[in-house]
Amino acid sequence: MPDPARPADPTDRRVIAMMNQKGGVGKTTTTVNVGAAMAAAGARVLLIDLDPQAHLTLSVGMEPGEMDRTNYDLFVDEGTTAMEVVREVESIANLAVLPAETNLAGIESEMAESVQAGTGQSILRDKCVDLFRQFDAVLIDCPPALGLLTVNALCAATEVIVPMQSHFLAMQGMSKLFETIGSVRQGINPTLRVSGVVLCMHEANTLLAGEIRAELDGFFGQAGEGDAWHQAEVFDPPVRRNIKLAEAPSFGQPVLAYAPESNGAADYRKLAASILGAGRAAETPDAAPQPRGSEQARG
Repeated sequence: MPDPARPADPTDRRVIAMMNQKGGVGKTTTTVNVGAAMAAAGARVLLIDLDPQAHLTLSVGMEPGEMDRTNYDLFVDEGTTAMEVVREVESIANLAVLPAETNLAGIESEMAESVQAGTGQSILRDKCVDLFRQFDAVLIDCPPALGLLTVNALCAATEVIVPMQSHFLAMQGMSKLFETIGSVRQGINPTLRVSGVVLCMHEANTLLAGEIRAELDGFFGQAGEGDAWHQAEVFDPPVRRNIKLAEAPSFGQPVLAYAPESNGAADYRKLAASILGAGRAAETPDAAPQPRGSEQARG
């Protein structure tokens, strides 16, 4: 179970919402593997799966239909606590998860009265107060839709990271995404900020990739102090296309456990260090994280 010996000061704990309204951009892959890399560096990390597809849950070796309680129960049952839902990830030490199930897809209709009344936005934050104290970092895998689940993630988060591909259409959705974040800042979470963008499935040798990177740098550079993204950056390194990243979920493991010597694992180790900050970069080990129990099949 989570380690209770964690600092109680919420400013020492980063709650990061991984968010993009477009699917298939590497959001879940980034959430899982940045979390695993942070855990390998010694941080106690909690992953939260709010996507009804439950891909994060599957990616850490859990079957959505075989658990007594999931995040679905957290939202629809007032009596369910986060401590009853949280589970340890077997393949990576220091990593835990609040798992999802496909029933989350109906949460908007099941909680229609709360949605219409403008309530229910803080369920995740309110129910996870005690649980969050037991971790150094929390990473939330948001659904692509900008609905109740995403608003709950933004209410609970201290910051947003946007995983995206270096494509023109990906840039087109940024303004709507940041508009949503701005609305949340004006209401339920005034300190929420965008800390940066992660470029996924990156092909560095293409002209388009360079143009998108330059456009992002320019966009962030022009932000005013009142903007949620005025201190945002494009995190280095971009995550290269790597077949091991696609294979790892079918084995129920982060790539750091499944293929620790792969380019994908190397990129996510460096990316986690970048997100943690220059002061923490030296703490990220090059070695693979230690599995719990017997060695896992790598394929």
